[in-house]
Amino acid sequence: MWQNSVCLARDQGLAIYTGKVNCLLKQKNIFRVTDGDRLATDTIDGNKQPKHSLSTAGLVWVGLGGIIGAGFFLASGLPINQAGPGVIFAYLLGGLLMAQVGGALTSMSVNHPVRGSFRVYAQEFLGSYMGFYLGWAFWVSSILAIGSETTAMAIFARLWLPNVPVWLLTIIFSAIVIALNAFGVKKFGKIESLMSVVKVCALALFVVLGVMAFSGFVSTTRPVGLGTLLGSGGLFPKGIAGWSESMLIVIFAYGGISVVALATSEVEDPKRSIPRAMLWVVVSLIVLYIASLLVIMSLVPWTTITVQESPFVVALQAVNLPVLPSIMNAIILVAAFSVMVGAFFAAMTMLVSLGEAREAPVFVTRKGRNGVFHGSLVLTGLGVLATVTVSYFLPSKVYAYLTSASAYFSFLNWGTILVSFLVWRKKSAGIERYESPLAFGAPWATWASLGVIGVLFIYSLGVVDQRMGFYAALALTLLISAAYFLLYRSHTSSDD
Repeated sequence: MWQNSVCLARDQGLAIYTGKVNCLLKQKNIFRVTDGDRLATDTIDGNKQPKHSLSTAGLVWVGLGGIIGAGFFLASGLPINQAGPGVIFAYLLGGLLMAQVGGALTSMSVNHPVRGSFRVYAQEFLGSYMGFYLGWAFWVSSILAIGSETTAMAIFARLWLPNVPVWLLTIIFSAIVIALNAFGVKKFGKIESLMSVVKVCALALFVVLGVMAFSGFVSTTRPVGLGTLLGSGGLFPKGIAGWSESMLIVIFAYGGISVVALATSEVEDPKRSIPRAMLWVVVSLIVLYIASLLVIMSLVPWTTITVQESPFVVALQAVNLPVLPSIMNAIILVAAFSVMVGAFFAAMTMLVSLGEAREAPVFVTRKGRNGVFHGSLVLTGLGVLATVTVSYFLPSKVYAYLTSASAYFSFLNWGTILVSFLVWRKKSAGIERYESPLAFGAPWATWASLGVIGVLFIYSLGVVDQRMGFYAALALTLLISAAYFLLYRSHTSSDD
């Protein structure tokens, strides 16, 4: 009777196919239904249908908005400096790994759309510790990412406000992001979609402008083209070692793919919307990233690129249109701001999932009239402000440290998602299910992706600044693990 009522609720709320597969998986104990697993508006009696706020297009723009930011517009200077022109292959490999992760998430999300997404899957398939750890690690990673974005925004804004201290700018930007997330999911989707359109159009126009410069339709201040691209040591001037060390920041640039997964519980039609949105996000990112990098390194020598200024702004200085660098700087500011909004939303969603599983303070699950979880909003906001405050006292390389620490959590997050997918795939063998074409070659390609992530992780430790980020991530890992065992003992004592 209980299983039938759950099936009825799912079939009425989601696509019929998704409901049947999801219920069959639960009956075989592949997924266990808990209060924390259900969508926010699910009911057991089937009398109320879920009300979702994101369409396929909305999910695409939220995904792009949560990924394209300072992690690419500013941080791409790090891998360019480490790998040279060969960095385009690093971004291609990163894109393929992202596709595997996106395919794994899509496959599990279509069959079992829940708030908390990959945290819930890790808990179901890898045990309660991994669910707890991954949830809190993602929350911390999001906070660190927001900290790096605010630092980047302050760097961009000082082009026009050179006398305003960085710490004040970061606090102002953080406060605006918190305020925007207080409006609710529907308004969040509209705001994020608008900012995403601006970023994607800017990247597309940047590529077009680069092609026009190479073709002679736009005058330049220096020679541009293939000679500039390969004229400073060829394709791999620092060898495979330098190329491999660049991958950590490349993964960071793609790491926001998890935002798409966390927003899937808000879509109107999971079976139809999630696969289409994920495919659009993956293809768009790979094309835009690689095309943009080719233009940058064809306009200016890669040896002139640093993280003190956006590579895009530096590249546009080679074009005889003086106003363009300032325009691009403004667009990059919007891009970083957009990622902050998306990362904050994802952090809030994950915290609510943890709260529903009794792995975070219960007040984070309290919802206001506008649908916003105010407890989660406040706690996440305090985390962001704490990160911004601490970064003020850290060395000048704080941006590299924050970026690296967040990127190491992305490595772990991706690895855990792929392992969860392998376990889910094995347990659901023989059952009618949806499996995303992005997870091509599974399970062998999945295992290969895990091996590549492991090798890249080892190589990344060869960079001193990245190693500092690893130490920070390790310390936070130990802290989260200690919290889990204290919580476990507390729950065990209360049960006794």
